[in-house]
Amino acid sequence: MLLFLVSFCLYTAFVIGVGLWSSSRAGRSDEEYFLAGRSLGPWVASLSASASSESGWVTLGLVGWAFANGVQAFWILPGSLLGFAFNWFVLASRMRDTSARLKAVTIPDFLSKRFHERWPLIRVMSVIVILAAMLLYCAAQFAAAGKAFEVAFESVSYQGGVLIGASIVLIYVTLGGFRAACWTDLLQGLLMVGVLAVFPLWLLSGGGGVADISGGLAEGGSSLQSFWPTAAGGALIGFLLGSGAFGINFGYAGQPHVLVRFMAMRSRRDAAIGGVIAMTWAALVLSGAVATGIIVRAVAEQGAPWAAGMLATGDGEYALVAAAVNLAPPVIGGLVLAAILAAICSTADSQLVVAASAFANDLWARLFARDAAANHALANRVTVIAMGIAAVLLVIDSQITIYDYVLTYGWAILGASFGPQVILAVFWKRATLAGCAAGMATGFLVALLWKLLMDNTIHVGGEAIQVYNLPLAFVAALLVNGGVSLITPSPRSV
Repeated sequence: MLLFLVSFCLYTAFVIGVGLWSSSRAGRSDEEYFLAGRSLGPWVASLSASASSESGWVTLGLVGWAFANGVQAFWILPGSLLGFAFNWFVLASRMRDTSARLKAVTIPDFLSKRFHERWPLIRVMSVIVILAAMLLYCAAQFAAAGKAFEVAFESVSYQGGVLIGASIVLIYVTLGGFRAACWTDLLQGLLMVGVLAVFPLWLLSGGGGVADISGGLAEGGSSLQSFWPTAAGGALIGFLLGSGAFGINFGYAGQPHVLVRFMAMRSRRDAAIGGVIAMTWAALVLSGAVATGIIVRAVAEQGAPWAAGMLATGDGEYALVAAAVNLAPPVIGGLVLAAILAAICSTADSQLVVAASAFANDLWARLFARDAAANHALANRVTVIAMGIAAVLLVIDSQITIYDYVLTYGWAILGASFGPQVILAVFWKRATLAGCAAGMATGFLVALLWKLLMDNTIHVGGEAIQVYNLPLAFVAALLVNGGVSLITPSPRSV
């Protein structure tokens, strides 16, 4: 346990050190603090964007999803990779060039300047959506930290883990801003891919090979071994468009903490290289997470005492941590825990930076300070701390299911609120301010109300069918934006 703790602490100290180093390079301008001076190369842009989009929902949530569902969890790969491909090979270069031409430094700033709004309607709406969704999203990351620390260290409670994870993130984000988030996310992305690509292979080699794992899954029922969904009709459509398959794809174009990486690239030419790097990274990380969940489920079915609790409750979100603690040598176990924390931090830091920049640049500067040229770093840092504290308070007394919480609330709300609006703003000259506002409101309300009122479920002929709120809200927002744009006056030249 001592080596486990030492290896983890060394990594944590290194990440904080990188954040402190980044703070010394954070300039005084808003563009420097919020976009690192538009200087990101393909490696930093792609790995930081990838690590920030694939959060604790991968190392805890997706592993738990695979633990519960078996081989079918591999459907998450094509859904996610389609989103990565669209973002990098279609959207990124256009987003970079348009934002640079408009001199936009945040997503609300980008949409406001794109539609030449006189009154800050889009700015205010965007900031409200970002603050609400990012608060829920960030809270899920701190909850993931609480779960990880609780399992890894007997002396640390869930509440203590939440506080430790939040403290680590807040230290380097408050000091270094966007540049610190990008450089620490680069390191965290490398650690994530190293651990999730290698650790399941190590588990497989020590667990009797594929045949033994297959035998363990068979003890849990044939459904764990079936890749093809057994559902038919509406249930099959619900599965394919659900959060465990292609439905997740609808969210990638609407994540502000990812889109700002495109805006911060030094050149549009870096998008193609970044896309190859990001796609490779995602394929390795996602397949590794799914494989880990499946292997641990097989080991649990074969009677491993340390996995009995997960099998009894059906909660496999502890699977990666538990396997690292009980099966791996201490140094490797410490690195696995560091990778889990890396996934959590790489998303939480980016979300805090984006939320704070939206408040500082798009509310404080425009509505209160009334000096767009001023450096609003103080307002930014105060917002980071306030958001961090609020996120901790949301989850400190209650544990949540990371997978469902992230994808149903944070990912879906952002994806539907911003995705269609950004796509139309970048690729359709006929898109209007009114269309953008109507589409944003539609995406936000449909994503939120469908979950709260319908619990993502409809009943057809006595059968309950899961209908993921993200695709539904995305399509509704896209149609409303397009329809309103067509019936309102054509915008000025972009």
